[in-house]
Amino acid sequence: MRIIPFLLLFPSLLAAQSSFINNPDIVWAAEIEQDWVVDVSSLETEWDSGITTLKLLRTDQNEAYWLSPFFAELVHHAASKGFLPVFKDPLCREPLVWNAIYPFSDSVVVFDPETYEEKTKVVQRDPDPFHDFRAWRLRQILAYHKKTATWSTTVEAIAPLVVVTNDQGDSVGLRPLFWFRPDNKRPKLRSNDIVWAKQTKTRQIKTAVPVYPVKPVKIIDGFQNPLTHVIAEFEKNPKHPFYDYWDQHLLTKGERSRIFAKTDTIVTIDPETYEEKLAVVRNELNVNNIHQLRLLQTWYWDERRHRLFICLDAVAPMMGVYDTKGNFRYSMPLFYQKNK
Repeated sequence: MRIIPFLLLFPSLLAAQSSFINNPDIVWAAEIEQDWVVDVSSLETEWDSGITTLKLLRTDQNEAYWLSPFFAELVHHAASKGFLPVFKDPLCREPLVWNAIYPFSDSVVVFDPETYEEKTKVVQRDPDPFHDFRAWRLRQILAYHKKTATWSTTVEAIAPLVVVTNDQGDSVGLRPLFWFRPDNKRPKLRSNDIVWAKQTKTRQIKTAVPVYPVKPVKIIDGFQNPLTHVIAEFEKNPKHPFYDYWDQHLLTKGERSRIFAKTDTIVTIDPETYEEKLAVVRNELNVNNIHQLRLLQTWYWDERRHRLFICLDAVAPMMGVYDTKGNFRYSMPLFYQKNK
């Protein structure tokens, strides 16, 4: 007996999954966990990290505590003042009291002038959000819709990551300090309530999004690889908009045709005359060679609501580029689908 719906359920996200399972148009969904660095010290180097600053607004409300234009400062202030509910767990079910989070303790080595011995001493220090919050762990669900051949996301939780040290004070990893819930509804960038906004592009190592997910939430039979459906839409539906490598130019029918089947010129040798000849070959696009997706999302901080919004802007299949010897060089977007 053939079972058409193939669903994999993970209890960690049951509340989010129920909405997907009840929507018959969603045929593929996966839990995505990423570690983001969004507070880049120099605007000139943001691009290499996949970060683009869209807005920084100093106001009468934030000038007293906003020492630097960083997301860490905004979240720290909202959480420490009780404006932003924070939780112990990624399900955001166990509330945390701020006094249980701070102050931080550091282990330092001190020298005893009488015994000439080195001793480890635990000292308390004031929080320093920009240096304490090394990255942000983002948990969200990415879904594919069959009818519209489009993608959507719902962000479940986010946490600042802090350094974990051993008894000798050496860094041994990162851990979430606390969790909170962002909102998924897109605000107006021009609103004076939005004081910080950045667009993220999955270029950082720990932000990769695989086509074959590690944590699937919902997969309907026939959609184990949703790109098969996307490519068919790209080829056969000229009314469906797709955008170029830079996510700026709407692709024409001719441009789409050239992307779907590229032509290359290669050198061949005639086995009888040993003469070299140029031959034009047509390389058909193989969807099975696409293993990752690129997500473009915008993060907004609302000062009045003390709230983070994370919204999906576009999705791109990432095609591997190889040299003549078959060595991988880099990945590039095949095309972009904008999220309305």
